[in-house]
Amino acid sequence: IAAQHLLERGFENFAFIGRRGRVWSDIRCEAFEKSVRSFGFDPHIYTQPRKQADRIWEREQSSLSAWIEDLPKPVGIMACDDDRGHEVLEACRLAQVNVPEEVAVIGVDDDDLFCELAEPPLSSVAFNAEHGGYRAAQLLDQMMQGRIQTPQKLIVEATQVNPRRSTDVKV
Repeated sequence: IAAQHLLERGFENFAFIGRRGRVWSDIRCEAFEKSVRSFGFDPHIYTQPRKQADRIWEREQSSLSAWIEDLPKPVGIMACDDDRGHEVLEACRLAQVNVPEEVAVIGVDDDDLFCELAEPPLSSVAFNAEHGGYRAAQLLDQMMQGRIQTPQKLIVEATQVNPRRSTDVKV
């Protein structure tokens, strides 16, 4: 739904930034990439440095800013979570790129306070966390009763995009 949100704003350039070594980030990247390709576009994917020491924000910030500068504009960027979205906004400031006119940014998790404190406020994909919590409790109960012996995957579905100023643009 993040890709659809950016497409509805008129974007034809898309990008994704995730976190190396995080399965949930890889899954979000694959879904975003698949969605963007279904619209007929090829997304740009940011590759985080291999070395853990180079992924410290103070070191990574300049390379992320350079990557953003090199992207075709205007571009809609999906970050794997709200924290990463905040980092993208900071990198845009460093690169002197205007948000949302040149780069629109959308995160995931919809942490309301965190998103509202970002500058500009960060649009984000919301999840049905309450339903996911009930399903997790149900699985835990079944495990404790011995009815489930093998690991189970629990996927919490996205429900909507909560738009804020970081994507408040029509291109």
